[in-house]
Amino acid sequence: MKNSILSTAALVVVLVGAPIPLVDAGVSVPLVKNSTECAGCQTFDCTCASSCACAADGHHYFPYAPSGVMGDHIHRKGGLMASYRYMLMSMQRNYDGDSQIPDAAAQNGYMGSAAEMDMQMHMLGVMFAPSDKLTLMLMSAYKENSMLNNMMGMRTKMRSSGWGDATFSAYYGLYKKQASSAHVGLGLSAPTGSIDERMSNGARMGYPMQLGSGTWDLKPSLTWLGQSGDWSYGSQVSAVLHLDENDNGYTLGDSAMLTGWLNRRINQWSAVSIRLTGSSWANVDGRDDQMPTIAMGPMMGQPVAGAVDPDARGGSRLDLSLGLSLWDTETGARFAVEAGAPVYQNLDGPQLGTEWFLSAGVQIAW
Repeated sequence: MKNSILSTAALVVVLVGAPIPLVDAGVSVPLVKNSTECAGCQTFDCTCASSCACAADGHHYFPYAPSGVMGDHIHRKGGLMASYRYMLMSMQRNYDGDSQIPDAAAQNGYMGSAAEMDMQMHMLGVMFAPSDKLTLMLMSAYKENSMLNNMMGMRTKMRSSGWGDATFSAYYGLYKKQASSAHVGLGLSAPTGSIDERMSNGARMGYPMQLGSGTWDLKPSLTWLGQSGDWSYGSQVSAVLHLDENDNGYTLGDSAMLTGWLNRRINQWSAVSIRLTGSSWANVDGRDDQMPTIAMGPMMGQPVAGAVDPDARGGSRLDLSLGLSLWDTETGARFAVEAGAPVYQNLDGPQLGTEWFLSAGVQIAW
């Protein structure tokens, strides 16, 4: 498992790093009418547009990352942005390592297995910049999970829904030039999401059906952005670090992600994108003793299925996604959508693999 994570990370570094030029990574806004008068608008945000001579072309989202990337930009002093983002992930087919396995194999050592799962999130966020260097963000999400299980020859479906963990983040600009910019971020996630979602028999649902981590979590990130003519590009490395054990006796596995993207502007109000993302995450540390276990026989006390087995939750994945962004240069509204699927996944199974995912959202800036 460790070797597969390392090899995946190495591949992503090569692929993500390849398109990032060291020179001429222009970040200038190509719609500017007068580069001398509008020099102050040569940035990654649109909040200076109203006071600039190029205000008619002002709100310019072209250098922004695709819809699925969080914390991809900072604003100028006084800048305010509100956002809504919908995310859907569909999981089907069980994996053990990098191979798909049939349901019978997924139930080896258990009484049942998960057959498929859908995870939906409605994310609300607001960003505000108290200075040119610092942008603050508050975000939370309403989650809806559904899982279809095979249990002793019968198929049953369970659902959970509610608000997940809330995150407060700060993003600080390291540098900003006409050619490129970079910023560092640090988020703190509060355990506002439930970890007590239960089935009809009173047992707690498996780890992926819970709505939060139950712990305070750190979310560091580092983002680089660049632009040259009708092309913009960037990369981001991020992580989620769970700081302690939750009240139910376990800690979700830490995770790390590296992503890189390339945007191509179509016209003054639209762009398309391609993105590659590598991620890895560890198994659960500890165990929730109120999740169901086998009641009798030689496997008594063992988890009834992989979804409640803390040693069957880790993995790594390499995703490819395509996106479209549309924006209104006058009102500051942007709509973006992105969809993709894994090109490789290696899971500590038996565990449901990701089939495809979708992200769509609206942003409004003032």
